[in-house]
Amino acid sequence: MGKKYDAEKEANVSEAEKNINDIHTFMSDWDNVAKYLLTYRKNGQSRMRPVNAYMNGWYVQSVTQHLHLKTAHIKNNNNVAYLFSGMSPRERGNDPVNVFIEGTAELIEDQEQVFQFLDWRESVTQTGLNTPGDDYTPFVIQVRPRYIRVEGFSGRRHPVIFRDFSKLLKPESIVPQENFDIESVIPEIGNYKDPRS
Repeated sequence: MGKKYDAEKEANVSEAEKNINDIHTFMSDWDNVAKYLLTYRKNGQSRMRPVNAYMNGWYVQSVTQHLHLKTAHIKNNNNVAYLFSGMSPRERGNDPVNVFIEGTAELIEDQEQVFQFLDWRESVTQTGLNTPGDDYTPFVIQVRPRYIRVEGFSGRRHPVIFRDFSKLLKPESIVPQENFDIESVIPEIGNYKDPRS
């Protein structure tokens, strides 16, 4: 491959393993990292909007309401994506640390579970329950990742990519655990394959 393309090859396994804790810490930062959720309309068009997102192991969780468009989108098509973006550029304005997650969404509608999550969120963020009121029913979107691409931890243009989540277990609780063992659900790192070969 050409010099420029070689410079953008994904990071090797040792680089990924070395940075795994920092990557998860970045993804868990609810206050200093911007998060966007992409869902799909029935006609296949995508829609993206800013959301709050929280990590439960390697699963991603967000709150929605029963009347929100993203809820209807997920009920029709549970393929979603998140973009987590740092607030500051590294070397130029369009180059922040970022994580792209493609995954499968589950809507958790059980109100006992949902309010367990909302109570946990309030205790962590100190921002209140943040629900619109009695006219809305809150749900939790819980996303199992299928693909994670990370830029900014292994050199400017060497992304860390996780492809194999076959060993990833579903969280036992809707509430993220304080002593999360990252090694117990660490995603497998796929071998690099040139997409043009």
